[in-house]
Amino acid sequence: MTDTPDDRIASPLAMGAVAGLVAVAVALAVAVVPALAAQLGSDQGGLGVLGAVLLGVDAFVLGHGGSLLLSDGPVMGAVHLAPLGLTAVYVLSAALGMRRMSRRLDLVAASGALRIGALRDAGAAVAAFVVVYAACSAVLASIGVTPRVHPVLSTVVLASVVVSLVGALAGVLWSLRRDASPGVPAVRLLPLLPSPLDAAARGIAVALLGLGAVAMLAVVVALGLGFRGAAGLWDSVDPGLVGGAVLLLIQLALMPTIALWALAALLGGTFTLGAGTAVSLGASDPGVLPALPLLGAMPGPGTAPGWTWFLLFAPIAALGAGAAAVVRAARGRELRSRTGAWGAYALGVLVLVLLALELSTGSIGDERLAHLGPELGTVVLPLAGMVLGTLGLAILVLDSPLVGRVRGGVDAVRRRVEEAEREEQGTPKD
Repeated sequence: MTDTPDDRIASPLAMGAVAGLVAVAVALAVAVVPALAAQLGSDQGGLGVLGAVLLGVDAFVLGHGGSLLLSDGPVMGAVHLAPLGLTAVYVLSAALGMRRMSRRLDLVAASGALRIGALRDAGAAVAAFVVVYAACSAVLASIGVTPRVHPVLSTVVLASVVVSLVGALAGVLWSLRRDASPGVPAVRLLPLLPSPLDAAARGIAVALLGLGAVAMLAVVVALGLGFRGAAGLWDSVDPGLVGGAVLLLIQLALMPTIALWALAALLGGTFTLGAGTAVSLGASDPGVLPALPLLGAMPGPGTAPGWTWFLLFAPIAALGAGAAAVVRAARGRELRSRTGAWGAYALGVLVLVLLALELSTGSIGDERLAHLGPELGTVVLPLAGMVLGTLGLAILVLDSPLVGRVRGGVDAVRRRVEEAEREEQGTPKD
């Protein structure tokens, strides 16, 4: 049975809208359930069930990158600090929902190419998904308004549009991937991209994954070194069993954010923890930190030892791997295609890394913690130097006749030495 043209147009819209509703429900549950668990498991909880739900809505807003306005309490003013671990969960949830829906649309024909009308149907589904997701997020933010906490609706809508759009597009692209089967060819994502973007995307993926691994490893090592301080902060909070589980989830959600702060320092830049503070590879002045055990990984005040500057080689190695990947992927193509791939790679890495660092910045109130996170002005030049330097070295080694000539010269010298040795061995002794 085949669908009529009207069904082909209406079905993606309905399916995208349903997927958007499910994704919002999952995102809300991820934020509300821990808040309810903390409230119900606490002997001294004074929020009540409704207060816990509203607290979960606030976490939903911050998790999408929205802002809250606090009008009462110890903190006054705007709060805007995205727990990027929670944001990643929301993007993944949206991607899984759209992947499932996109596979039902059969966007890829048996030949391995996109079927006729695939882009139209996918676009309609993505549009419906984003509209429903953003509308539901706005409704939830409106419900979460209290005399003390006021979600900023414009930031909620904009942030939810970005999160849902990224997740939806990722889900659609993910659905296109297919393993080979008898009579049906395999479908991979990178070959679907036009040249030279396919080579650039490969290098960008390697570089970003490498930088992410370096940043997370830095936080884990710092936590290991500062475990005693982190344990002391945990004991001072004394959250109990259920509260401890919720506090652990909060810290896991914040860990990617703090990892990006560490990446800024590893790239040669600086990040701040409020007014008058600065942390870099050369020195640290973290100021008075909130009682969050994860912040026990922060270095103490003072000048860092000289060997810490060798940590610059960690992101350089990650960027070198990405540069080598793009140069290898573009090797053998025309010069115009190769230079296009190199330029797209360099620009893509610079923009995406700076965007990620910007997303990790935020504020808690209008006073001492009015700015948290990387100072982008201190990162741009060292990052650009690392990207261009590693790319130039990769081109010189992997896609330049100079290395071949050097190797040829070395081989020629080696042959002459071997011939001289053979002639010397063949000369009769006196």
